[in-house]
Amino acid sequence: MTVLVPAQPGAAADLATFAQRVARYEPEAVARIVANGSVAGCFAETPFDALALRAMALADPVEADVVVEASTLAARAVGAEGELELPPALPALRWTSSLPPRSGWSELARLPLPEVVSRVEVGIEQFKRRAPEAAGGRDLRAGRAALEGLAAEIWDKELAEGVSLRLAHAASSYGFLSGSGEVVLRSVASWQRLDAPNGTIVARSGLALFAL
Repeated sequence: MTVLVPAQPGAAADLATFAQRVARYEPEAVARIVANGSVAGCFAETPFDALALRAMALADPVEADVVVEASTLAARAVGAEGELELPPALPALRWTSSLPPRSGWSELARLPLPEVVSRVEVGIEQFKRRAPEAAGGRDLRAGRAALEGLAAEIWDKELAEGVSLRLAHAASSYGFLSGSGEVVLRSVASWQRLDAPNGTIVARSGLALFAL
């Protein structure tokens, strides 16, 4: 049994909420918990060709690397001291071997949070407005392909410095763009990273992260 004791009150509950959002998109989704000393990171697969990451500072150092069901993690009760008991580990999946590096990241740009939120809202509105026409009059397969093409047209646009707007869309969907502050874009090798006030989105170009 692995227990995480966060350094900040409420952090375990925030992690459980993040896992709940992950499970909302895919009930069978998994999350990988990587704890190294005084920091734990929860990586989760997303439908945005990217990984979502929620980091948490720990009061008690822990060494762990486990894959768990996101829905089970979300349902775990937080103890009186704010600790979080991790669910039983699952067999590792292939995508878990492709986590981003911990160091070597170069900063590309800093963007005001309201600007990023606005760009995402415009993209969502464009998709809603154009989707009926794009899929109209087509069979199910052709309609789905048309919607996927429309989504790629909108979300593959550049946010800044070669980083796609798709990462900001993912960050918004997981509640990472709330509050105030900046959005920082970073890269290392083929990886891109978006650090938002409430979480991080990472993606690797030219590679399907979750292929089995």
